[in-house]
Amino acid sequence: MSGTRKDKAKQATERITLEVLKNEDGTYEVFFKGELARSRVQERWLNQEVCRYGFCGSEYDAIVRQLNESGRATVVV
Repeated sequence: MSGTRKDKAKQATERITLEVLKNEDGTYEVFFKGELARSRVQERWLNQEVCRYGFCGSEYDAIVRQLNESGRATVVV
């Protein structure tokens, strides 16, 4: 099934978004494309969970910096 021009334009403008929020108890909430993907992730597993969605290496380091500064990190690709 072929897509219409309108469908292709919509797909081109859709962004992949990953958002990580730090809870008061030190765990994390991971949202992927606006939906809760993982809840109450412990810090030792955060790298694995974030990398699962393709945000590894320097992208992960940037996420950790944002989390340390504000308790929230958002990456839009």
